[in-house]
Amino acid sequence: MRISLPGRAYLADLERFLRLLEDDGKEGFTLVLREGLFSLHPVVLAMIAATGAAADSAGQSTQVENLTVNSSTRYLRRMNVFSHINAEVDISVREHEAAGRFIPVRNILTNGELNDFIKDFVPLLHMEPRDADAVKYVLFELIRNVLEHSGSSTGAFVAAQVSQMNRRLLLGVADAGIGIKRSISRSHRADSDREAISLALRPGITGASPRFGGNETNGGAGLFFLKSMATLSRHHMVVVSGDSMMKLLTQRNPQINANIADDRVTWFSIPNASYRGTAVGIDLQIDSPVGFVELLRRIGQVYHIDVKKQKAARFKPRFS
Repeated sequence: MRISLPGRAYLADLERFLRLLEDDGKEGFTLVLREGLFSLHPVVLAMIAATGAAADSAGQSTQVENLTVNSSTRYLRRMNVFSHINAEVDISVREHEAAGRFIPVRNILTNGELNDFIKDFVPLLHMEPRDADAVKYVLFELIRNVLEHSGSSTGAFVAAQVSQMNRRLLLGVADAGIGIKRSISRSHRADSDREAISLALRPGITGASPRFGGNETNGGAGLFFLKSMATLSRHHMVVVSGDSMMKLLTQRNPQINANIADDRVTWFSIPNASYRGTAVGIDLQIDSPVGFVELLRRIGQVYHIDVKKQKAARFKPRFS
């Protein structure tokens, strides 16, 4: 797998990055750096780390091409990208205090490491404790789902950064596991990566159980809750898995929809490769006037209503 970097890749234009993914049919991983400066969303960093770490874990070679020392490659070094893909680079950086500003790419393999990440994540939120708890809950469920169901031996890779210019929190989570289609097809039929992503974003649908609403530990809610948060804060969210990407567009009149077909989204088919795993990126407004506790309550109402509708439709008596 070869990953080349564009000049810019944030959620609004992540297609620039995905077009440069290339399955060259060879074992190993190559990161091709752009000549000159570049700017990347944390989800791109997490995807690079997950892909390179998986190759390294399998005993395959990892390498970096076109390495030059500039502010962009120093950024990759400070965000621990090179260390996760086991690439030796001769770049020194001055490690400024990260607390409250960013979290370099971190590999999470256990619930203990997940708890430590959540603890370090809180200062980035700059929110009231009750609102921070709501965001923590959703993020915990999302990453826990990766650990339990992605089938990735290298776990989850996460990175976050606060954009001081517009007061946004940029977050990326990625793995190199079996992908959403294989995971959700354990319990629900999905004939394509796009269909699988759509199902995964539907409240109450999870690969862990064929029941609508899941079970007592797997409610199929993490992605739906994140989508709803992005919707109401009028920001983007992306989900990448296999050969497809779903991008939630900014909503003019935001409302919580249970079915992704009712949202304002765009789909992108990765032309030269399939992403081996799943990646989720989201932007949140950290000083949003929408209280996240209230937001979580509203999301929960839609969640339970839609789960009831799905159950009713499935078990509705049919008369000849």
